[in-house]
Amino acid sequence: MRGTVRPSGLGLQTSSSSKRQTTLPDLLLDIGPGPARAAAVEQALRRSIIGGRLASGTRLPSSRELARDLGCARATVVTAYEQLVAEGYLVAAAGSGTTVASVRTSPPAGEADSSKGFFTDLLPGEPDPSSFPRQAWGVALRKVLHTSPDGLFRYGDRRGLAELRVALAGYLARSRSVVVDPSRVVIFGGFASALSVLATTFHRLGIDRVAVEDPGLPPLRKVITAGGPAIVPIRVDEHGLRVDDLAAARVVLCTPAHQYPMGVVLSATRRVALIDWARDNDGWIIEDDYDGEFRYDRRPVGAMQGLDPERVIYGGTASKSLAPGVGLAWLVLPPRLLEPVLDTLRQRRDTVSSIEQAALADFIATGRLDRHLRSQRQHYRRRRDSLVQLLENHAPWLEVAGVSAGLHATALLHDRDEQAIIERAAARSVALFGIANHSIGAPTRQGLVIGYSRSAAHAFPQALETLAGILNLR
Repeated sequence: MRGTVRPSGLGLQTSSSSKRQTTLPDLLLDIGPGPARAAAVEQALRRSIIGGRLASGTRLPSSRELARDLGCARATVVTAYEQLVAEGYLVAAAGSGTTVASVRTSPPAGEADSSKGFFTDLLPGEPDPSSFPRQAWGVALRKVLHTSPDGLFRYGDRRGLAELRVALAGYLARSRSVVVDPSRVVIFGGFASALSVLATTFHRLGIDRVAVEDPGLPPLRKVITAGGPAIVPIRVDEHGLRVDDLAAARVVLCTPAHQYPMGVVLSATRRVALIDWARDNDGWIIEDDYDGEFRYDRRPVGAMQGLDPERVIYGGTASKSLAPGVGLAWLVLPPRLLEPVLDTLRQRRDTVSSIEQAALADFIATGRLDRHLRSQRQHYRRRRDSLVQLLENHAPWLEVAGVSAGLHATALLHDRDEQAIIERAAARSVALFGIANHSIGAPTRQGLVIGYSRSAAHAFPQALETLAGILNLR
């Protein structure tokens, strides 16, 4: 079933004081038969807004008027409007009707200007914000506010809320094989904050160099150097960190379960060698388990910390499992480092919301985190499978590296130029990283680091279509 939304016929108006009718072209909505009509109306309006055919401030017809024009039930249009309001494309106000929100619109194909911002986000590192379990988190927050004692709102233990440390100890032991005592768990306002405290602590202890994986995550390197120590780059190959190159440092930051960005798992032989290195050199291993919950082809590899809790500092975060906006991360510290880290914290006086900590503790204890992660694993596995299939169909010259895990895939280039593809993507307002973006020295391999988690579910197919168009060009 088709209907045409005409400004003259249905009174699409701007929200200016004169209420003049717009001169927008007719919008043809093809909603078809069956129960998916609301989704079809929703999709057609969303595309018109993103494409600029419905400008910011445009007043839409009432649900009754549009339903009459389309020949569908009013509830169909109401459902579509409500979804677009929830996503931020429309604004509904009592007495003022429904208008188009102020959103960033994409230019016509071939006319994108990267200086005006990116419209397709294929960067790695963040989950889909629309997947955040708002209702379940709201239940946890309300419970905390209604039932917690007044002491929750005072300054608390510098290690963090006891309830969260206990909940994390149980969760990490069963899900990541971490050997943990709640007294040695310390809560931070994000992993960068935790790493900053560690870098400062090590510098105060006389350790002036920290080894990092190359390639790796550039912002974390800056965090380390800001704390005092210099960084020592260590190459990564198909087996993970090259442990034999670690002689020049006493501390190493690594991602054993899923190396970022290459996606490989530190081999069993290398794990043993890394533990031996720490023991022989009075060294420390910072294990950044940033996305250890997301493994799609088998059970996740357990944390390396279990091999030697006296030498491995385990670091985890809610930024991937929930959202960066939660702002919580944690370290499980070896006994010898607990007091030095707390001394650094006393000097910095960093604080982390006790209310958010209590909410996360309840979220874990009630099983809501486990349920959310099970759902997200299925969701991101489907996305990864779709991405890998697209690369096989449109870019057989790309080789997907690493294991099936995490929120990104790294595809190695064999006979193409990495920078040329990234520039081609930027010209079409597509945000994309390469291996060079993560390297300290000259990279030994070229490749694309493609994030598949940031886009909302409805936008991901279009993101893949856009990527295919870029890869099909020589």
